[in-house]
Amino acid sequence: MSLTRAYAGLVLAVVTAFLLATPTGADAVEPSVPYWVVPGQPGAESELTLPGVADRVLGDSRRWPEIFELNQGRTQPDGGTLTDPAQPVRAGWVFVLPEGATSGEIRVGPPPSATPDLGQQPEAPPVDQPEQGPAAAPQAPPVGGGGGTFGLRPVVVTLLGIGAVVLAVVVPVLIRLVRRRRAAEPPRPAPGSRQALDRALRQIAASASQPPVYAAMVGADRVSLRLSPALPDPPPPWRARQQGAIWEAPSWDLDQQVTADGGGLPMLATVGTVGGELTVVNLGRAPGIVALTGEPAAAYRLAGAFLDEISRYAATSVAISVVGPPPPPWPVPERVRVVVDLRSVLTLPGDDAEDVHGSSALRDHLVVVTAPLPPEEWERLGALAAASDGTAAVVVVGDAPNTVWRFDIDANGALDVGVLGLHLDRPTPRGRLIPALGR
Repeated sequence: MSLTRAYAGLVLAVVTAFLLATPTGADAVEPSVPYWVVPGQPGAESELTLPGVADRVLGDSRRWPEIFELNQGRTQPDGGTLTDPAQPVRAGWVFVLPEGATSGEIRVGPPPSATPDLGQQPEAPPVDQPEQGPAAAPQAPPVGGGGGTFGLRPVVVTLLGIGAVVLAVVVPVLIRLVRRRRAAEPPRPAPGSRQALDRALRQIAASASQPPVYAAMVGADRVSLRLSPALPDPPPPWRARQQGAIWEAPSWDLDQQVTADGGGLPMLATVGTVGGELTVVNLGRAPGIVALTGEPAAAYRLAGAFLDEISRYAATSVAISVVGPPPPPWPVPERVRVVVDLRSVLTLPGDDAEDVHGSSALRDHLVVVTAPLPPEEWERLGALAAASDGTAAVVVVGDAPNTVWRFDIDANGALDVGVLGLHLDRPTPRGRLIPALGR
């Protein structure tokens, strides 16, 4: 490794010399990247929010933290900057995009930067015309000017020549070393992502018993968990707030010594954002049935979003069943079982109360009901969900007689989960909170 460090030091010296001879400021050109210009009258406030931008250009409103990370603090053409996920987006702003952008409006090239105020530029000084005739004295060359190759000093040309040779030999070696090291390390999740939350939950499971999490929020630099009942003594690096009702930890402390498998909460579903932070709820913590009420078509699509998310993130040991017509998105994920009768999913207990409340009655199972059921089956299904010890969830499109959590959704996709004490951000319809809504 000492030889590699020596090479790195030499490369740094050559690059520094190269930068001293390279134009900067207005002459510098940004690299070619995919970018998107917010439509509308430049300078006017757009109806879009960051989730709306992600929905439009990436096809997934949940990927807004990636756009925020790429453009935070970047000077926009009107001189403004994006500093807060909740601030208004303005027409004419330019957003550099991550991989996976799908909109037909995307451009590739150096993104436009801040427009200079041409009215403030000083006028060029007048050029004096030299005297004509024999009395005119020759002009002395400027000190340090002229000579060399391409106008550069000989010492810079020499350094650049040495640097070109060194870089041709050293850079491929360094690239191979970096690639080997990265291949040996597990990938780190992007801040503010669902992957960051899953990694945090695996770390908790590896160090302590599973806390009673009913909701979680993931920001750009932290993860916070909502617990009921409260636990005042969390394991490091977590710290307790509000007498243990909230656990919070910095994101950078959640990337260390975490195994790739195990732990986590299988019934997590995204419901939107709170203060710009990705917010999920643990459907398994509901002591009974979760009902999706409100505008019927929107509730149907919300159930499909929950199914899609849990089928992607939950372990394969978790069973997923739909009783009735399956909700979008289409096609239904392969691991989802669609049936027309609840008895095809569960071996329902008899009239013996001990069987109804048995700990193994409904475990590691998500059941989504889109069809009407007889009253006795609603009662039994609610009892099974309550007795699952947080390992299973029952979600119903519409209302049910024994609902314990009720999430109400309007036609624009704005969701109300006030029963959990969460006050979700409410953007315009373009920045809707619910993934897959309206696709």
